[in-house]
Amino acid sequence: MLAYENNLMKCHHLTKIITVLILLLVSLSSNGEKIKVRDAAKIVGLDDVQLSGYGVVIGLKGTGDNIKNEVTKTSIMNYLNNLGISVNSTNLVSKNIASVIVSGKISPFSKSGMSFDINVSSIFDARSLEGGFLLKTLLKDIDGNTIGIAQGSVITPKSGIKTSGNIPGGGTVVSNISKNFIQDGKIRLHFDDDSPQAISSFISALKEQFEETNIVVEVEDLSTVSVEIPSKFEGNEIEFISKLMDTDIEYTPTPTIMIDPKNNTLVISGDINISPVSISYKGMKIEFSEIGGIMEYGEIYSIPSNNLSDFVQFLFKNGFKAEDIINVLSLMKEAGAIKVRIKTR
Repeated sequence: MLAYENNLMKCHHLTKIITVLILLLVSLSSNGEKIKVRDAAKIVGLDDVQLSGYGVVIGLKGTGDNIKNEVTKTSIMNYLNNLGISVNSTNLVSKNIASVIVSGKISPFSKSGMSFDINVSSIFDARSLEGGFLLKTLLKDIDGNTIGIAQGSVITPKSGIKTSGNIPGGGTVVSNISKNFIQDGKIRLHFDDDSPQAISSFISALKEQFEETNIVVEVEDLSTVSVEIPSKFEGNEIEFISKLMDTDIEYTPTPTIMIDPKNNTLVISGDINISPVSISYKGMKIEFSEIGGIMEYGEIYSIPSNNLSDFVQFLFKNGFKAEDIINVLSLMKEAGAIKVRIKTR
């Protein structure tokens, strides 16, 4: 019991130290931009709800699964049987159907009847889903609850990989979602980055926004805080949360690289420079200095700038695939040459 109490006191002491360190930064000047809390942090428990299910795409032009695939054959036979149509398996010789995984995400506040976008990806050996139509598919959440249905014409990329596609507005919510994100009269916020600057600015701005109210903020770590909902907002918690999330703070987000390997596209947010580094990848050697770089890959290429956007364009122009670019950027990030967040679609 004594050891437990000692550990508890140490935890409280550490929390106070973190809080003091963060509060000290409030008085420091910042080069961060003004953004809303909602653009820098999320309320814990209010993440998007991920949905998925198994479906069948029909109407393909001979580019579907090999009909010898028992899963696809059984799926379409069951579908027809449910419609009262009896089919002999030996009569199924078309390659116009494909088994797919169907996925989508919805807001935790979604209500029955709302629509949402759908992604469709081939499971087996279909060569293309172009021109296909997804039959009605049940979509479930992580707990196995049926939350939505999906159906519609599949749109594939004009070029590149066509074994996946999307259906804009092809999903419909069929069950309301209930999320309990207020625990013990508190909400928890998680910031996108481990940023003392963001949390210190948040605490300062919150006290200014609610200066006539006793705001209690507890710092859990460098990216998470809990905020006690003031008694004056009892019964009007949503109003308080709305005002809180609309508060302006000083924040410098970590630049993000968004990569879509299927469409061979890449988007970079922010102006990012590459620090001096030397990496090797698949027989390629890349070296960067403060003013530019050199790449050896069969022959020697000069890279005139250490700007990341320029470097990525250089790789694309020289025929590098998105997969290889992702790996090169990941190596640079691991080496500390670029401070970015890499996301893939």
